[in-house]
Amino acid sequence: MKDILQKCTIEDFEYISEVLENYASITNDSKRKQLLAELHSDPSKKEELVALIDEQIRYFGSSDAAYFGRKLLGKDGGISAAELVSDVCEKSKVKVKLGGSLEARLEQLVNAVVEKELKSKSPEELVKAFKAMPEITEKERNLLLEHIKTNGEVLIIPILVELLGPKLALGIIEAITVTIISKFVGQQAAKLLVKEAIKRNPWLNALGPVMWAVSATWLAFDVQGPAFRKTIPICLYLGMVGLRDGQEVIAPPEVA
Repeated sequence: MKDILQKCTIEDFEYISEVLENYASITNDSKRKQLLAELHSDPSKKEELVALIDEQIRYFGSSDAAYFGRKLLGKDGGISAAELVSDVCEKSKVKVKLGGSLEARLEQLVNAVVEKELKSKSPEELVKAFKAMPEITEKERNLLLEHIKTNGEVLIIPILVELLGPKLALGIIEAITVTIISKFVGQQAAKLLVKEAIKRNPWLNALGPVMWAVSATWLAFDVQGPAFRKTIPICLYLGMVGLRDGQEVIAPPEVA
């Protein structure tokens, strides 16, 4: 988890820190916020902040009993980053390919979650949703509808990349992911998330605070345990961080 956290900006850390805030847990929230404040003027604090955030994320992926049990044995208390991502994929009902880097699996997680959301809508609903996005022309919307209707169960994200280009397709992926994440996090964290997404994709501002009308599929997560309300949005967010540099091909894995 540390490698991808190293790619985070101060703004990314501010959002992640807001999600991690939990007065009932044993995580050292005050230390994290202190390091984040110091990072603004002292870049050398990044290593320590990354290590602490990594530990706290993996803590939330473990039960308290298991965490303390491993600590008593002199081991790292939290679960491994790989296991945490696997648990999030299972809870989100998506599959990612085994092997490869953790960053690649986080990116696959984002793509699979977005693909799942896209497939929950009819072609007409998709065109209507894309109509609200000013960057997409009427011609492109019609081509998208034609491709989806002609090819049936074809994966939608590769079509978006082909018709709209990687940059705009990534903006759409981010808009959908941001809206899904917002279902898990508090109002303050959601505001930070939307603000940063719009900064990278100014055209998203036209969609307002609700960037995408997500399907009812994600509403059930409101009743999930508090740990998943932290690990799911953080893993999705880190997947978006990974996708920003364009090193990985935007190709969604299988949806469970």
